[in-house]
Amino acid sequence: MKHLNSKLLNIVLLILILIGLFFIWPYVSGIALVAFNALLPLIIAFTIAYILNPLINLLEKFKIPRWLGIVIVYASTVLFTIYLIWGVLKPAVDSIGNLSVGIQNILIEIGEILQVDTTNVASYVTSIVDDIVLQVTNFFTATGGTVDTVWNVIVGGAVVIVVGIIFLFNFPKMRENIKEYLSITVKRKTFNYIKTIDNELTNYLWAEVIIAGIQALEYGGLMLILALFFNEFFIFVPLVAVVAAVLSLIPYFGGYFSILFTAIIVMTVPNAAYGMIGIGVFTLIFPQLDAYVINPKIYQTQLKLNPISTIAFVLLGQAFFGIIGAILSVPIQVIVEVTLKYYKENIKKGIKKINENL
Repeated sequence: MKHLNSKLLNIVLLILILIGLFFIWPYVSGIALVAFNALLPLIIAFTIAYILNPLINLLEKFKIPRWLGIVIVYASTVLFTIYLIWGVLKPAVDSIGNLSVGIQNILIEIGEILQVDTTNVASYVTSIVDDIVLQVTNFFTATGGTVDTVWNVIVGGAVVIVVGIIFLFNFPKMRENIKEYLSITVKRKTFNYIKTIDNELTNYLWAEVIIAGIQALEYGGLMLILALFFNEFFIFVPLVAVVAAVLSLIPYFGGYFSILFTAIIVMTVPNAAYGMIGIGVFTLIFPQLDAYVINPKIYQTQLKLNPISTIAFVLLGQAFFGIIGAILSVPIQVIVEVTLKYYKENIKKGIKKINENL
């Protein structure tokens, strides 16, 4: 009688645990969601600290004390965020009251071109847009039952700032402790594997910063050009640039969402159909240029990722988990590819042993 293979037993136990979690998840999802929301400020604070830490390290190389570097970087980040909210988003929301009129105008113009009645469609779309604008306006004015939401955002933001600063001050010590712990408790190969993942995720963050900057210039530039013909657009130039930078977190396809957002803004003026012609020309060039030339080149240079496999990860992430899955698809691909690189032989041997014991 053959001895029971311990590795095979571990795999079977893992599969059983995953199946068990699948069945009990509907009963614990509510508790898990509450716990996640409670810990979300800490998660955001750690993420921000992780993103800003390389910049702090760079300042230290120029003989700037870490505490001063943290003050400079974090103060700049907080001030920039306040500017985005109150200097960019708030004025844009205040000026976006004509959006429903703009939508009616462009739908009427489209109807005249196609010789169809678009009145009912315009009324339906306008009612949806007016509701969204009302909710955003209520948030900024703390009206319409949004007082609790505004207060929670303020408190959560304060927690993120304080905890983020604490993380940044302790990052070197935390990394050293983790490094020391892993060097003792795991094999050298595993230690190098974790170190490589850390380096590759840092490279991913820098790649995203580069892509965000490029898309902000592209779509902010587009809005600036349109503003030369429609002065009402000038106030929306920084908003479109910022939104395009945020949407660039969606690999390859963020540009198309940026075009959609820009098109919605264009609808806020009469004769918007002329602006849409400019949007149409822009759409034929820049989203394709971003998705199939610039972004793949940056990912390939910074992360050595295959463009086809990256697009596949993005599509699968979006299909299973929506927008969050699309955003997380590239970091997950980084982890998967590093894992396959380091443990390719182990995986092959494991599959071979499983086949032998079946």
